[in-house]
Amino acid sequence: MMNATNRNKTVKKTNAADTDLSGNAQFTPLMNFLKQESDNAFKRPWHRLERGLRMNRLRKFSDDEAKRLKLSESEKNNLFILLNKSLEKKLLNSKAAVIYDQDEERITEIKGLVSHRTSSGETLFQLLDRKNAVTFRRRPQPTQTTTAPTPSGNQSDPSKSKPLE
Repeated sequence: MMNATNRNKTVKKTNAADTDLSGNAQFTPLMNFLKQESDNAFKRPWHRLERGLRMNRLRKFSDDEAKRLKLSESEKNNLFILLNKSLEKKLLNSKAAVIYDQDEERITEIKGLVSHRTSSGETLFQLLDRKNAVTFRRRPQPTQTTTAPTPSGNQSDPSKSKPLE
């Protein structure tokens, strides 16, 4: 006779390919989706990347710059700290501030980032703030026509002249 607790339960048959070594069932469609999303995470434009992904790319950029400029470990860390603080201040959020190559998944340029070499040979980095100044266009000046006064001494403006009686 059948056990009363198992009578109304549906049991899914599992294939050997659907279970891992521990005997737990794998969710292959979910795993495939997550793997695909992780592969495409850095393929988005810079302003669409999440904060953690941006920090990852900034760290990679500082590593690349350290190799290119032959920076010491402390200079590389100072560069990353500067970039991280700039990200927190939202100076690097726009796509105009950072040139990001989606195909290579790396930062090629950060606008306003300059380096200075001190007399002791240490490299210092600075991110120049872009001034968000509003520029106003001048209105075109209306052309003024000068008119000669009339013999009565009034201007030629009809609103100022007296009606004749």
